[in-house]
Amino acid sequence: MWFYLAIISVIALAAGELTQQHLLNRKEAFTPRTSAVLTFLFQSLATLPIILFTPLKTEIFSVLKPDILWQVILVTFISSFAMVFYLKSFQVKNISLSAIFISISVVVSTVLGIIIFGESTSFLKFAGIILILAAIVGVNYKNVILEKNHYWGLAAGTLFGLAYVIDKHIVLDINPVVYVLWAFFLVSFFGFIFKPKEVIKSIRSKRISAFRIIVISGIAYLAYNLFTFNAYVFGGEVGRVDAINNTQVFLIILFEYLILKHKQSTLRKFLAAFVAYVGVLVLGFY
Repeated sequence: MWFYLAIISVIALAAGELTQQHLLNRKEAFTPRTSAVLTFLFQSLATLPIILFTPLKTEIFSVLKPDILWQVILVTFISSFAMVFYLKSFQVKNISLSAIFISISVVVSTVLGIIIFGESTSFLKFAGIILILAAIVGVNYKNVILEKNHYWGLAAGTLFGLAYVIDKHIVLDINPVVYVLWAFFLVSFFGFIFKPKEVIKSIRSKRISAFRIIVISGIAYLAYNLFTFNAYVFGGEVGRVDAINNTQVFLIILFEYLILKHKQSTLRKFLAAFVAYVGVLVLGFY
């Protein structure tokens, strides 16, 4: 069950990233920070009807348990910094190396998953993860020059890997929908208070169409997060799920090839996608 939830989550993640890409490339775009603040806020608010009009309303304050609350505050703080580092890592001439560095989250989440949750250490699990990471390197590496901002990708990937492990620890105790309500509101809040003037300035005078895209992106990201968290609930190992989610880049490549007619380096991209596909199957069935 967890594997099918993870597959749906990676499709939703690709949809979310494609809409965010469109949003940030608009003529009058939100700043990356503002886009992140609004997207997380939308996801948080979108869970309210689900909670208030279902039996989940009795669990709305379950996050306030002392043993849960400190974890939620910690993970939202970590995620806020990870997002800042993530955005900073893309302030380079070539983002390909940043994408490679950010995938270090798979290594971090796998190691911590083994230590904290006692997750499996089988040869095939590591083989599947290595295949996916090799595919990500293969599709992104293009004789690039290393820049200092690329290293922020390593910081972001490390923090994301840590955050995913804490996410799993929390959603094994409280409902994922309730977790999204509180945690994503705090991530949005922390993102705002770091640079409130930037966010307010970016929001001013924006057309309604820009906010529509935030809604579409937010729905996709909400689906990604809920399916990912439920994959954990149904027994998914955090390292396996993280590795599978990292293959969203290949769905984006497929979209660019079929819809946008991007034909550059087609053979290399599809060979890498095939390697990643094999890795996903290994992680899902072995």
